[in-house]
Amino acid sequence: MTDSLHRTADAASATPDRPLAAMHLSVDVGFAVLLVVCGLRYFAYHPFDTIGAIVLALGIGSGIAYAFAAVARPSPERRRVGIVITVLLWLPLAVLAPSFGWCAFPLFFALHRSLTRRVAVIGSALLVVAVSTGLFFMSNGEDLGLVLGPFFGGLMLSFAVDALERALDNRRRLNAELLDTQAQLARSEREAGALAERHRMASELHDTVVQRTASALLLLESGDAAPPRHAAPTSEAREILREALIETRQLMHGLASPQDRTSLTAEIAALADAHGAEHTAVGTEVELDAEVTHALLRVAQEALINAHRHAAASVTRVTITFFGRTVGIDVVDDGTGFDPDHVRADTTGYGLRAMAWRIESLGGTLTIESSPGHGTVIAAEVPVAPNAREAS
Repeated sequence: MTDSLHRTADAASATPDRPLAAMHLSVDVGFAVLLVVCGLRYFAYHPFDTIGAIVLALGIGSGIAYAFAAVARPSPERRRVGIVITVLLWLPLAVLAPSFGWCAFPLFFALHRSLTRRVAVIGSALLVVAVSTGLFFMSNGEDLGLVLGPFFGGLMLSFAVDALERALDNRRRLNAELLDTQAQLARSEREAGALAERHRMASELHDTVVQRTASALLLLESGDAAPPRHAAPTSEAREILREALIETRQLMHGLASPQDRTSLTAEIAALADAHGAEHTAVGTEVELDAEVTHALLRVAQEALINAHRHAAASVTRVTITFFGRTVGIDVVDDGTGFDPDHVRADTTGYGLRAMAWRIESLGGTLTIESSPGHGTVIAAEVPVAPNAREAS
């Protein structure tokens, strides 16, 4: 998912807005074509006199200024200067020669593309006034429809272009916010993935290497107090350390993740027998995901070790229950018990936190009920995949 977010963000930031670029090109070409056509039409009906020379100079000047702004692809500052000079030269041109009023259409878009919204609106109003004034003089003030039609039409076009620019600005802002959100989500996913992997590695180390090393240490310490020829604790400690070394190598090669296993009931039974605990299965067993089986086994293992090592329990019972949509593991002992709140506040221990993380990362719940002198109940419940089938 993170890779797809990166590809989306890169595509959104690198791909140009082709329709908008095509519109800008059509505006630039349109202004050049209209300027030439309007000039040819003007001189087809008017002599080349003093006014004609002024019209020609203004037309050529506005064309050069627009080319400076558009064709040469200058910086934004130079583009704004070129458009402003174009408008300043075109305004008297439209009054002297109303034929050039058609050039107002591309100038509307050029103003809004190059200048700020407020300045572009003012410039658009000046274009409308110039066209209407030129038509007023051309009709000697006798055809108000000829004057008012372009006036109101130009105002409407000006507001329409301004609305289009606002919509484009909103889209650019939303795109920028989307890209920022995607980048933040990608960072969060990377951080969450790294945190989850640290939790997994810490849990695996605690439940395998740390537990076995601690057991070996206890055996070696008991061997120090035994008679010199009593080698059983040392031999057993050597075997435990050998198993811890194997599990460490598996962990470093990524083999300590959930493996292909037999049924959960069979594995729980074997684990309970190894710790001298009773075991019971309730309900119809279903096939579970490897992650669910792995997590429940680790929780049961940690609870049984704690009952034997810390609680001095005489009776420990493990119950696995298949509820249909969930599967649960209960480990009950009659040991010395403890204060769960005090243990949770103790940051030096990792066992209970590792159990809680394993279950909660699968969308389940871990419940611990205990009090000093009254034994302990550790209950874990995890959702079952909707398409889980009955185990054969």
